[in-house]
Parts: sequence; structure tokens; C-alpha cells
Amino acid sequence: MTAYDDHTFDEEDLSGQTWSGDTFDDCTFLDCDLSELTTEAVVFTRCSFVGCRLADSEHRRTAFRTCTLDRCPMPGATFTDCSLLGSTITQSLMRRVSLTDCDMSLTSLGGLTLHRVDLTGSRLREANLASTTVTSSTLAGVDLTGSRAVGATVTDSDLRGARIDPAFWVAARVTATVVDHDHAVDYALAHGLRLA
Repeated sequence: MTAYDDHTFDEEDLSGQTWSGDTFDDCTFLDCDLSELTTEAVVFTRCSFVGCRLADSEHRRTAFRTCTLDRCPMPGATFTDCSLLGSTITQSLMRRVSLTDCDMSLTSLGGLTLHRVDLTGSRLREANLASTTVTSSTLAGVDLTGSRAVGATVTDSDLRGARIDPAFWVAARVTATVVDHDHAVDYALAHGLRLA
């Protein structure tokens, strides 16, 4: 268990390592290789990840609190029971990523493309999903209440069991997606249809 404060990791090869219980406060990771990294109960607070590779990394009960991930490809990465509370992800490749049972409240995913992403059971309360494209993904049981979804697109995905505000159905374009009966009713009402 190691504590880092205001430390910069510059172009370091940290791939394949296992971190457990470590804490990182106000740290910066620049162009680091974090592929196949395993973290367990690690806490990152106000950290910046820029140009880092997170492919096939695995994170369990790890917290990314108010962190920024910019241009960080993460295909094959898994996050289980993690927190990304208040974090921002920009210009990052989000394909074949698993974020299950995670707290992503107030997280910004605006403008990203999420393809084959598994968000089962995660909380995206008040998350920024503006102009986000979601394709072939699983959002079963996701809490989307209060999320901002203006210009978002959801296609060929699964929203069964998700908690969704009526405003979502107006703000986002949802096509070829599996929804519950109640979702279908909410969608119809949000678009001004009358049910007989």
C-alpha cells in the first residue's frame, strides 16, 4: 500500500502490474502504458490520465474521484464495483469495455462513442451523455435519472430494467433497442401520443 501525492508519471511502462490499496492524489499520468494493469481498492483523487493505454486492464472496487481521462483507449478493460464519481472521459476509445455495478454519477461521457459496452447495474445519475453515441451495448438496470442526453443516440442496445426520466426519451434518439413495456409507454407519452 503506497501513497502518491502530486506525482507525475511520464511515459512509464506500468503494464501488467497489480496495485492494491494504493492512493493517488493530484497525480498526472502522461502517455503511460497501463494495459493489463490490475487495481484492487485503489483510490485516484483529482488525477489526470492523458494519452494512457488501458487496454485489458482490470479494476475492482477502485475509485476514480473527479479524475480526467483524455485520449485513453481502453478496449477490453473491466471495471467492477468501481466509482467514477464526477470524472470526465474525453476522446477515449470505449469499445468492449465493461463497467458493471459502478457509480458513475455526475460522470461526463459527452461526445463519446460507446460500442459493445456493458454498463449493467451501474448508476449514471446526472451524468453528461450529451451527443454520446451508444451502440450494441447493455444498459440493463442502469440508473439514468437526471442524466443529460441532448443529442445522444442509443442503437441496438438493451435498456431493460433501466431507470429513465421522461425527458430522456425526448432528448435522445433511441432505435432498434430492447425496452420494457413501461419504457414504451413513457416514450409514447413523451412524444405526445395518446394511449387507448
